[in-house]
Amino acid sequence: MTALELISLVTQVLFIGLFVAVLWHAVRQPTRARLDTVLLFGSIALVVVLSRVLQLLSISDAEWAGGLLLLFLNVGPYAMIRLVDDFSGTARWVQIAGAAAFVLIAVLGLISFRTAPVVIEVASLVWFIAVGGYAAIAFARSARSSRGITRRRMVAVATGAGLFIVAIVFAFVGALVPSVAGVLGVLTQLTALAAVIAFFLGFAPPTWVRHAWREPDLRRFLERSIHLTGLADDRQAIAELQRAVADTFGASGSAIGIADPQRPVLRYLDRDGEWVEYPNDAFIGGRAFTAQRRLVAMDAPGADPDHADVYARTSANTVIAAPVSAEGRRMGVLTIYADRAPIFVEDDMWLLELLADQTAVLLEARALTTQAGELRGREEAARLKEEFLSAAAHDLRTPLTVVLGQAELIERRLLRDPAASIDPAGISRMAREARHLRDLVSELLDAQRLEQGLTVMDRAPADLGAIVEAVRARHVEHGVPLLLEGPEEALVASVDRPRIEQVIENLLENAYKYGADDKPPAMRVWQDEREARIAVVDHGAGVPLADRERIFERFYRAPNAQSITDTGMGLGLYICRRIVEEHGGRIWAEATPSGGATFVFSIPLEPDAAAETHESKRPMADLRSWPPTAVTEATADA
Repeated sequence: MTALELISLVTQVLFIGLFVAVLWHAVRQPTRARLDTVLLFGSIALVVVLSRVLQLLSISDAEWAGGLLLLFLNVGPYAMIRLVDDFSGTARWVQIAGAAAFVLIAVLGLISFRTAPVVIEVASLVWFIAVGGYAAIAFARSARSSRGITRRRMVAVATGAGLFIVAIVFAFVGALVPSVAGVLGVLTQLTALAAVIAFFLGFAPPTWVRHAWREPDLRRFLERSIHLTGLADDRQAIAELQRAVADTFGASGSAIGIADPQRPVLRYLDRDGEWVEYPNDAFIGGRAFTAQRRLVAMDAPGADPDHADVYARTSANTVIAAPVSAEGRRMGVLTIYADRAPIFVEDDMWLLELLADQTAVLLEARALTTQAGELRGREEAARLKEEFLSAAAHDLRTPLTVVLGQAELIERRLLRDPAASIDPAGISRMAREARHLRDLVSELLDAQRLEQGLTVMDRAPADLGAIVEAVRARHVEHGVPLLLEGPEEALVASVDRPRIEQVIENLLENAYKYGADDKPPAMRVWQDEREARIAVVDHGAGVPLADRERIFERFYRAPNAQSITDTGMGLGLYICRRIVEEHGGRIWAEATPSGGATFVFSIPLEPDAAAETHESKRPMADLRSWPPTAVTEATADA
């Protein structure tokens, strides 16, 4: 046996083996694409077997034998254009024209092969080049528009189709031109061998090849989805996961249904990103969930007519679904849908189950992350509660100690001498500490009412500049230095005046408590677009960047504040934020350039006031720097 004969034998055996493989798949799960694949390789295998039988019977030179072999061989291009329609769709006239041309060339071959073999061979050559070439190009286009393992297999199919057509062309040309038959015979066998190998990779790839092809898609899916465990919003995480699954498949879309452990429903995301609930047996996906097995519906509207309108809106003509579960717990279902049936169902089903398992891992990881976050939240709440109770006990005990000590002193004095005069200074200390106790209790009650939304704001139009000036005046009366810069024009807003004054007082109390002794705090009021802004500036320790949001949380105190003083329950700034937000404004902390902290809050102005000029008639000084300019310093002597 020569090397060429060995190559020919190997090629023929491979074509027969390929036919057996695709036939087995078609018997196990018949689809039109698989039946057309059987038609393609069945015709080739029949030509191989029939030619061997004719050789064994020594009748291969019979006139009818050549026509019969040519008839079966011409089935190949017709099967190819049917596969093109299965894979990517073709115009109906293409299929009709292809079938008509095949019938015509088959009839002509049976009738005229004895009398005009050259004409029939030329006609067959044109048939292969035109129809087979069209199919090979269509396969290549389908490969370019596909993704993942489907794309790799379609590349192999397109390569195999092209090489097969080239091999047939070499064979026909060698038969028509005997002078080049020797060279073309070698090229025919080599090209045919390459074609059958490519066909094998496309239609029946070995397991190790499939695994190698799937690995990049799975890796990309994991890279896109691994961060989803850290997303706080379940809807955003599920939407991202659905996009990752659809991209991995190259499908129109995917849907993940989340099971409710308490009720027989599955939750899906609608197009607006909102949760919608359906019975857990609704849709093809629901059936896969209740049956706990994968399902394939090549005609989804026909398989589930109750939801045909939903499938029509989403172009879900074909649906494949697999349950999502972990350690026996039913977590949900993963559904993939597309407008056309998958080209290679077995690969899609394998990948679907793999992604369903990965989805279960990700959902489990999200659940564990959520539980860990809740646990950390409870631990943080417990810590804050302990700190609050410690601070509250300290803050309440100090004035109580003064009041009780002073009361006991008066009591002992009156027991010794009932006619003794009362100490005015002692009474003043008792009153002062009692007011401090009242303020502490009021702060606690305010925080509780604001948290529960029970506080009613009694709003009325008021000049914010006048409110700030009133607060400044009270501090001046008590001999407290305070700097103020205000606008020359009124900034009228609808506010609850006592509550706004409470915000300013709280901010000033912090400024005095944590500010520098030699640099008094300052206030500034100005207009910015359609809102008024009020700033309280100090030159103390400042607020670390990492704590500038958290300091407005209930009970939270920045670490550097705790190192300065152990008094304070962590409610003042929380109350400020809630009051400001109730007025439609916002509050934040900034760093003072010369050192310290600047607390700013904004309040929307009344429409008429906001329509006036946005700038004051005189320039504003930057009170965050020291010393300020163009300001009025109020002192005890003022």
